[in-house]
Amino acid sequence: MATKTPQVAWVDPPDPIRGLDHLGVQAPCIALYGQLLPGITNVTDRARYFSFYPWLIRAFERRSADYSMAAFRSFVRRAECLFALIAIRHARQLNEPEDRHGAGMVGRRSLLQVDEGATAIDLEALAGAYFKNSLGGLGQYYFGPMRDLRVLDKSPKGDKYAHCYDRQRGGAIADAFDAGVPAEQFLAALEVGTVTWAELDTLHAFCPCGLHENLAERSALLDMFFARTDLFRGDGTEVRCASLALMLDLAGRAPRDVDHSFADNLGAATYSGALADGAAWIVPAALRRAQRGWGTYQRNELLSLATQGLFAAILRGTRRDRQDRLKRTAEAADVSAALLETSRIDLARPLADFVSQARADLPPLAAWSDPAHELQCAWRLLAIADSGVEDCAALSVKLLGMLLARGLPDAPYADFDFATEYFDPREIHLRSFRDLAHGEWSTLRVGEWVRWLAVHWGVGRHLQVALRKVRHEGKDTFRIRPLEGELRVVEIPEPVFTVPRVGRSVQILVDLGLLEASENGSTLTSEGLAALEVHCG
Repeated sequence: MATKTPQVAWVDPPDPIRGLDHLGVQAPCIALYGQLLPGITNVTDRARYFSFYPWLIRAFERRSADYSMAAFRSFVRRAECLFALIAIRHARQLNEPEDRHGAGMVGRRSLLQVDEGATAIDLEALAGAYFKNSLGGLGQYYFGPMRDLRVLDKSPKGDKYAHCYDRQRGGAIADAFDAGVPAEQFLAALEVGTVTWAELDTLHAFCPCGLHENLAERSALLDMFFARTDLFRGDGTEVRCASLALMLDLAGRAPRDVDHSFADNLGAATYSGALADGAAWIVPAALRRAQRGWGTYQRNELLSLATQGLFAAILRGTRRDRQDRLKRTAEAADVSAALLETSRIDLARPLADFVSQARADLPPLAAWSDPAHELQCAWRLLAIADSGVEDCAALSVKLLGMLLARGLPDAPYADFDFATEYFDPREIHLRSFRDLAHGEWSTLRVGEWVRWLAVHWGVGRHLQVALRKVRHEGKDTFRIRPLEGELRVVEIPEPVFTVPRVGRSVQILVDLGLLEASENGSTLTSEGLAALEVHCG
């Protein structure tokens, strides 16, 4: 019987990438703000794109005999370039800041380099170079959210054909946009493929600032974002509307902490139920669920930051004291204990006593400007995470103790719509945090608890997440890599908060005239107050 010759081949290693969520602890935070602000993402920078794209797609359908994806790509990319150039030019002509005009426009960074001395601008040449995604900003940034809003969709004929727009929702918005712009002149420039600087001046109504003048378009976008009409109501709209209205409500209050962003103020105020001066933030009934939801998000963020901080401290300690190497995962416990030896944390103390003392030391929840508050502790952790290794470890453990001291509800995610099995008890989230505190951790001493965290929610947890990434995506995100007989530190990720779409939401509210940007943050306009009153009844 003939034997088969064995076949030998090399296996390609997984692609190394830096990754973001090395403990899987940010995933719940992202899921939470995804439900709080559906239809808005961290890359949907300007409100007017939500009306520009339905109008543009409808124009393509009406003017093109070729509905192929290739023709559509060329049309969209030229249009995005022209749209951004108009805004850039308008800001220069008025000598005004870019915030009202070209800021956040697709392709802006590349288009700022266009020679102002050129007699004509070749849109086709620019369209081929400004963005890697074949469908430009539409494909990279806006199509997904606008599909979720049921304004745009893929062609029912398949991926080889141009995208389409919803005839009711998208059609209503396209009509409103069309009413306030010189549409034929814009589309003619696309067909010619070139435009002069003087022609850009005559197209200034397309600039994002033109949204303030086009009342029909502004009204249509308000209908969409705030679900003011039956046409735009549906799954998720109620929560998004309440989140946007909650931001308007906060913008109309005083004082705010000017040393922190609007998003930080929103997180602090919803978590604590109070404004920066400690006064209670009492909102209308229509906003209370959103207020609780954002408070839950902020609590999950604090848990996320604390676990990231301890993991980063362990890797820094391993790099400094052990030449980047651990012999096994369990040695992470020794590193964490060593880092806390010089701290004021008594590792021999029962965890229950540690939590009781933290509860006694905490200021009232509403007093989030107090340096002893857990929010201030988190902000200090962000500031020192890449420098003081021992301080980073101690602050992380202290923050976890503060969260236990405040207590957690039996159903921390009751205000959200998640399947029962979504929160796996093996993952890091508020539910597993609470269950472990009442179960496995309840009999531990502080040192034992920290050692458990270092292994199970630190190095061991990271290895599970990184291996899962290799298996499902073929990506190498190891920050401490398993090698023969050792674990070796590759890179130390800094602990960070997630970016919860609040900044982009504020910009959209500014574009719609409901907020006004100022040096001390966004302030509520009379139009914003009217929109808030309508939403809250």
